[in-house]
Amino acid sequence: MSEAEPQGNKRTRLIVTIGALAIALALSLAARSLRPKALPVYGPIPDFRLVDERGVGKSASSMLGQVSVVDFIFTRCTSSCPRLTARMAELQSRLEHERSVARLVSISVDPENDTPAVLSEYAARAHADPSRWSFLTGDEQEVQRAVVLGFKVSAAKIATGAGAYDVVHGDWFVVVDRWGQLRGYWRVHVARRARKGRIAARTGEMTIAPRAERRGKGSRFLHQN
Repeated sequence: MSEAEPQGNKRTRLIVTIGALAIALALSLAARSLRPKALPVYGPIPDFRLVDERGVGKSASSMLGQVSVVDFIFTRCTSSCPRLTARMAELQSRLEHERSVARLVSISVDPENDTPAVLSEYAARAHADPSRWSFLTGDEQEVQRAVVLGFKVSAAKIATGAGAYDVVHGDWFVVVDRWGQLRGYWRVHVARRARKGRIAARTGEMTIAPRAERRGKGSRFLHQN
């Protein structure tokens, strides 16, 4: 008949067990807190029919298969558009550095003036890589339908005099996942500060992962595995 285990040994083993469980729980909670937060889904992109700066037809299907960042500009704009285009140029450089296949799309909200030839010159000044960054224009009603009803971004032509007009529009970056779903909206100044995180597309799911601002500057950038 074996001797009963000393009471002290039982107490020690119980303490060790409880400690191990506490550590496991703490690690689990820590891992959960670090897990990227899933981006919401705002709906599908519109089924548009536009042309790029080279006159090549583009549609919603051309955006499928890779993550895209979309902004809305016009070449005569002197307010928010230069900032939007500068941020897109920064994003292009980061995507190239990260070897990401994500795409950039700038849609003109002034198609009356912004012909493919005009956009081609604008793209050249922005040092846009045509294999990654496209500039789209087209029929005015089609652009309005795609931007306002589809991407849900404001855009309107305002008469300023006899035959003259200006264009007001939202200064948003819109993120679209590889299935053509709208996943996020960021203002140009937020993308510049990059304090809320970086957007990622990982194994088919887009997530937002917090990160510290790098050297006080930079914009969000995309990864696609």
